[in-house]
Amino acid sequence: MKKYKSLILYGVFGILTTLINIFTYWLVAKVCHFGVVISTCIAWLVAVILAFITNKIWVFESKTSKFHDVLREVVSFFTCRILTGVLDLLIMFIFVDKLRFNDMIVKTISNIVVIILNYIASKLIIFNNKRGKGKQFDKKEILVSLLILVFAIIFSFNSPLNILQQGVSNTDSSVFRFSAEMMTRGYVPYLDFFDHKGPVLYLINYLGHILNKTSGIWLIEILFLFISFLFIYKIGRITQKRVPSLIASLLVTIRLFDYFSEGNLVEEYALPFILISLYIFIQYMLNNDVSKLKIIICGICFAIVSLLRVNMISCWIVFCLIILINCIKDKKYKDLISYIINFLIGVLIVVAPICIWLISKGAFNSFIQDYIVFNLKYTAFVGIGSKWSALCTFLNSNIMIISIMLNIYAIVKEKKKDIYVANVLYLLLTLLMVSLSGRVYAHYAIILIPTYIIPCLYFVNIIFKSKDKTLAVSFAMLLIATLVVPTWLNLVGNIGLLYDNKMGDVSSIPEDVQTIKKLIQDNSSKDDTISVYGNWDLIYIVSDRLSSSRYSYQYPIADVNHKILDDYFKELNKRKPEIIVIQDERYNDKNINKFIKDNNYKELWNREQETFVYKLQH
Repeated sequence: MKKYKSLILYGVFGILTTLINIFTYWLVAKVCHFGVVISTCIAWLVAVILAFITNKIWVFESKTSKFHDVLREVVSFFTCRILTGVLDLLIMFIFVDKLRFNDMIVKTISNIVVIILNYIASKLIIFNNKRGKGKQFDKKEILVSLLILVFAIIFSFNSPLNILQQGVSNTDSSVFRFSAEMMTRGYVPYLDFFDHKGPVLYLINYLGHILNKTSGIWLIEILFLFISFLFIYKIGRITQKRVPSLIASLLVTIRLFDYFSEGNLVEEYALPFILISLYIFIQYMLNNDVSKLKIIICGICFAIVSLLRVNMISCWIVFCLIILINCIKDKKYKDLISYIINFLIGVLIVVAPICIWLISKGAFNSFIQDYIVFNLKYTAFVGIGSKWSALCTFLNSNIMIISIMLNIYAIVKEKKKDIYVANVLYLLLTLLMVSLSGRVYAHYAIILIPTYIIPCLYFVNIIFKSKDKTLAVSFAMLLIATLVVPTWLNLVGNIGLLYDNKMGDVSSIPEDVQTIKKLIQDNSSKDDTISVYGNWDLIYIVSDRLSSSRYSYQYPIADVNHKILDDYFKELNKRKPEIIVIQDERYNDKNINKFIKDNNYKELWNREQETFVYKLQH
C-alpha cells in the first residue's frame, strides 16, 4: 500500500473525477439545457480542476505554496490535460474515422494511454516535489475554499436566474439581459440602445448570454459570489485564525440575504473587486505588504467598478487618500510615484480596450452622454430631502449601528487605530454615496458589506480572546445557531420547493407575462419589432422580439430627461412597432394613447383595464 499509494489514490480520484465529469455534463446539458459542446467543455473544466486539487494534495502530496510555483503547476497540469485530450482526439480520428477500427476498443486503449501519460507527467514533471522548497501547502485552506464554493452555489439560488427558475428577472436585470440580447445581434450599447449603467455590466451579461440565454448569467453570478465570499474570509485571515475568520465571514454575509433581493445586480458584480482591493489595502496598512502586481490589480479593480457605476468607488477614495497622506508625511515620494504609476497601469488595462471598442463603434460620445451626463442629472433630479431620507433609511439597521459603535470603541481602546479610523471613514462615505440617488433600493446596500468586515472581525476577536473559553465557545455557537443557521436553512428549504416546481413543470413566469408572450408571438413575426411602454424589458426577452426604439423602457428615465419621450415617439413614428404593450395604469398616459389612436392600433387584450396589448392594423 505504501509503495503504490500514489498509484492507488490516482486511480480512486480518477474514478471520482470521471463520475463528476458525467454528473456535471448531465446537470449542465439536461437540467440547464446548454448545448453539447458547451456542456462538455464545462464538465471537462470542472473535472480537471477537481483532478488538479486531488492530485496536488493527496496523490502526489506537492509541497509548493508560493504563488509562482502553484501557478506553474496549474499551467503545467492544464497544458498536459489539453495535450493528452488532443492526443485522444487524434487516436480516435486516425484509428476510427480513417482506419475503421472498432470505436469502443480504440476508445478504451486511448483512455489507457492518456491515463498513463497523465500519471507520468504529474509524477515526474508537474508535481515533482524536488521543485517545491517552500512551506507545506495548507490542505485545510483548500478545503475551506471548497466549502466557500458550496456556500456560494447555495446562496446563488437567491437569484431568480438560477437553473430551477430559468428566465424570470426583475426590472433592472431584464434591461441588462435584453442589452446582452441586442449585443449578440450586433447592436452597440449607448449607440443602438439606451441604458445608463457602465459598459462592464453589459459585457458581463453578454458573456452570460453567450454561455446560455437563460442560465448563463447564473453561472457568472456563482463565480462572483465565490470570489466575494472567499475574500471576505481572506481579509479575516490577515489577522485572525481560521475558525474566527469563518465565523466572522458567516456573520458578515448574513446581511447579504436582505440586500441581495433580485440577482444580476450592478452591486453584486462590483463586490468582489471592492473586496480584492480592500484585502490589498488592509495588507498594506497592517503588514506593509505591497508589490507592483498588487497595486496594478488594485487599479484594475478600481477601473472595473468605475465602469459599472461610479458611486461605488469609496473604498479607493478613502484608502488611497490615507496612503497619499502617509507617504507625504513619511517623505516616501519615490514609493508614492511608483504606486501612482502602477495604479494607472492597472486602470489603463481595463479602460483603454473598452474606450477603443466604443470609439471604433462610433459609440463613445453616446457613452459620455448616457453614462456620465445622464447620471449626473439622475443624481441631481432628486431633492436633498429624499437624499437625507435615504441616508437615514440605510443607516437604520442593527449591523450598521453596531459596526459604527465597534469602530469607535476600537479607536478609543486599541493602540493601532489607523485601520479603524480608515474603516469609519470608508463606512460613512459609502453610506453617503449609496444615498446620493435619493432612492432606497435594498441592493444599493450590497456595497456596504465590506465595511462590516473589520468591526465584525474585531467583535469575534473579543469573544475568542476571552479568558473563559467555555463562555467564548458558547457565545460563538449561540450566534451561529440564532443568526447563521436559520437563514441558510430557509434558503435550502426554498431550493427544495423550487426543485419540486421544476420537476412538476410549474412555470416561474407570471401568468400575465405568458399571455402577453403568446399574443406577441401569434400576432407578429421574429422580424417585427415591438414596444413596451413603461419599464418591462422582460417582455422583449420572453417574446424574442426587438424594440422599435433605442429606448426599450421610458421610465423613470423620461422623468429625469423629458427629451427622451420626444425622441422615443419620433423613433416609433419612423419604425412603427407591430405590437405595443402598456405595462400598467401608471404608464397609461395621454402620450401613448394619442400615438395608438393616431396610428390605427387595435386592442388585443387587457388585464383589468391596467395592462394593455395593441396590434398595428395594416
